[in-house]
This record gives sequence, structure tokens and C-alpha cells, in this order.
Amino acid sequence: MLLNKITNQVKFILKICCCLICINSIQGQQLKKISLEETLQLANENSLDAFKAKRQYAINYWKYKSFKAKFLPRLDLNLQPFNYNRSLVKRYNPTNNIDEYRQEQSLNLFSELSLSQNIMATGTKVFINSTFNRLVNYGSNTIENYSTTPIRVGLIQPLMAFNELKWANKTALLEYEKAKKEYIFNQQKINIQAISLFFNWALKNAKVTIAKETKINAEKLFKIAKKRYSIGAIEKDDLLNLELESFTSKTNLSKAVQELEITISDLKLFLNKEDLDEFEPDLPILISKLKINLQEAESYMNQNNPDLLSTIIEKVNAERDLDKVIKENRFKLSINASYGLNQQSNTFSDAYRNFLDQQIVGVSFSMPILDWGERKGNIKTAKMTKELSDIKIQQTINDVKRQLNLKVKNFNLQEEQVTVSLRAKEISGDSYKITEKRFLSGKVDLLRLLTSRKAWQTATEQYIENLQLYWTYYYEVQQLTLYNFSIKKTLKASFESLLEN
Repeated sequence: MLLNKITNQVKFILKICCCLICINSIQGQQLKKISLEETLQLANENSLDAFKAKRQYAINYWKYKSFKAKFLPRLDLNLQPFNYNRSLVKRYNPTNNIDEYRQEQSLNLFSELSLSQNIMATGTKVFINSTFNRLVNYGSNTIENYSTTPIRVGLIQPLMAFNELKWANKTALLEYEKAKKEYIFNQQKINIQAISLFFNWALKNAKVTIAKETKINAEKLFKIAKKRYSIGAIEKDDLLNLELESFTSKTNLSKAVQELEITISDLKLFLNKEDLDEFEPDLPILISKLKINLQEAESYMNQNNPDLLSTIIEKVNAERDLDKVIKENRFKLSINASYGLNQQSNTFSDAYRNFLDQQIVGVSFSMPILDWGERKGNIKTAKMTKELSDIKIQQTINDVKRQLNLKVKNFNLQEEQVTVSLRAKEISGDSYKITEKRFLSGKVDLLRLLTSRKAWQTATEQYIENLQLYWTYYYEVQQLTLYNFSIKKTLKASFESLLEN
């Protein structure tokens, strides 16, 4: 009789196991797998951070294009097509030797067409312009007057002065190259965010899977325990503990499902993808036997890292600021020269006949005589500011190198951690299955079963966390170097396509 009961219990357990296998198989068919690589691609195509990075690059691109346009000829048209004035104006009356107010009424028209060109090497501005002016005075007699300058050629030349355009040209291309590298750098930042969300999703998904299996097993064991208790095979306290485990498993499953829903919601928001409920994460494997050489990584970092490129720009800017303070606190000397043709007449046709020479040459010079040490103080401040900037630049370089050194070492060591945790996950899983069978046969107690289950759950979570660290370290190194060590290529981007939308 007892043997028949045991046989029926074993058949019942086998039926449950078969049902669980079928359910898992159906769920596997319903949910599609999404890999880490596909998640990263979605993040770089759909996320708001990706859109922001594209727009930031576009801003820097057009800023660079605007700067380069300063070296091209500029054509300007200035018009004052209508300016009517009717007012009382103070005038001197030489007859009575007094000032008096007189009413004036005039109509003025002015136009100018100007072509100018900046010369970077010398800081010179050369120009060609043409002007036309028509003035009509109304009163007892209407007087019409035309003034024309059909052509005027001139230049403005500062001497021994601060050349802002020349200094800006030194950093303009560097700034644009930095913008390109920052875009790729931000792509890797997006990848690291996506990795964190992806593995958090995988971890919460694994917890739900374990919680479901724990709930099914707890209910199954409680049913078996009730039958065993009825025949006196187990004690009352074991039955109560199994009943408590059954209730606890339901609570844990509800909590795990809630956490998974929150995680999927966060990932949906980041990836801008609404159908993630149809997918489940497919954990990636390791990059086969990849070890990153630190010296090689430092070489690529020196070539590609935007933070290091920023230090070069900051150094040039510090030298620029010092040069500006020295030259602006010395003296100011400039030459303004032009040659043209001009004429004025009461008729339009006569205003364009018998042109007269127009020659203008001007020299301006200014220098402070007594400033009570202001210039000296400004120059000392600029020099110390440059020294402080040099220190900050070196600190930035040291910090970036320290980060790379740490990330490379962490990545090279993490492969072993992942391998060990994977083996621990497999062993703990097999151990739990064996312990469960032994518990059903009465060879181990409930505490041993729960401890084995907890070890399996912990090992599973530890494996996912170690795998996350492995890929995080890899992409952090890739972010610092902008180099893909798995395929041995420098990271590139299609910058032309970023400007299309």
C-alpha cells in the first residue's frame, strides 16, 4: 500500500515536471530574443541621447563653417531708402551773433555696396565700396543735392596688435575635430547606458524565471508534504515551513514581476521602442581570448580621446589670452588708408561726371602714460592664469591615463571572473536539482534544500553581474580610446548623414 502511494507521488511529480517543460517551451516560442548588439544599435539610432549627440555635432559643424566663411570675401548692401526729417534745429545767426531755432525739412536717401576681405596672416581688412547719397532740403527754395563715390579702395591695418583671427584659426580645426570625436565618444556613452539597462533587464528577467520555478516547486512540495504528513512521514514543523515557503514564493514572484516591468519601462523609454514586451534578453558571450595591451590602448587614447584634444585647445587658448593681455596693455597703433573717386552735384547725371580724387590716410596711436601698475598687474595675472591652466591640463591628462589604466586592467581580469561565475552557476544549478530529488526521497531536510536554492539564485545573479562588468569595462576602454579592439579598427561615423535631417 505504501509502495503504491510513493509510486503515485513520483508519477505526479513527473507530470508536473513535464508540464513545466511544456510551459517553458511555449514561452520560448512566444518571446523573441534580442541581443546586446541589437540593443546597442537601437540605442544609437532611436534614443533621445543619440538625437542630442547628432544635433550637438551639427551645431559644431555649422559653427566651424561660419568661422571658415570669415576668410572669404563678404558682400554687403546697406540701404536707407527713405529718411524724412521735419524739425526745429538750433542754428547760429552771424548777422545778429545769436543762436536761434529754425525749422528744417529734408528727405535723405543713402545706399552703399561694399566688398571686404579679411587677411588672417596680418590681421588686415581690405575693402572696396561704392556709395550714393541724395539729399533734398525743403524751404522757400527746394534744393536737391547728389553725392557719389563710385569706387573706393581701402584697408585697415593694426600694427603690432593682437591678431584675434589668427589665434582663432589655430583652434578652429581642432575644435571641429574635437566635435567629431565627441560625437563618437557620446555614442560609447550611450552604449554604456544601454549595457546597464540591458543587463538589468536580464537580471530581473532571470529573477522572475527563478521566482516562477520556485513558486511551482514550493506549491508542488507543499502538496507532497501534506500527503506525507497524513501518513506520518514528516513532522508538523516541516509541513508548516513548506506552507510558509509556498506563500513566500508567491510574494517574491509578484515583487520580481513588478521590478521587471519597471526595468522594461525604463528600457522602452531609453530606446524609444514600445514593443519590448515581445522580447527577452539574449545574454552575449565573451570576446574570445581578447586581452588589451595597455601601451597600445594609451597610443590610441593619445590619438583619439576628445578630452586630451581639449587640453591642446586649452593650451593654445591660454597662450592666446596671454598674448592678448601683453599687446593690449602696451600701445595701440593702426593705419587706415583709402583711395577713391567722388563727386557731388545738384543733378543726378552731373554727380557721375568729372570725378575728383578722394584720398584718406590716417594713423592712430595710443599708449597709457600713467596707470599706477594696472598694465603690470594685468600681465602678471595673465601669466599666472596660464601657469594655472598648464597645471589643470596636466591633471586632466593624468586623470584620463589613470582611468584607462584601471579600465584595461579590470577588463583583462574580468574574463576569469565571468568564467568562474558561469561554472559556479552551472554547478549550483545541478546541485539544486540533486538536492531537490534527495529532499523528495527524504534524505535531506528542508533547510538544506532552501540553502541550495539560494546558492543557485545567487550564482545566477552573480554570473549576470560579472558579464555586465565585462562588457561595461570593454566599452569604457573603447570610449577612452575610440578604438574597437575586437576587430582592430578605429571607430568611425558617417558625419555627412548626420546633417541630412
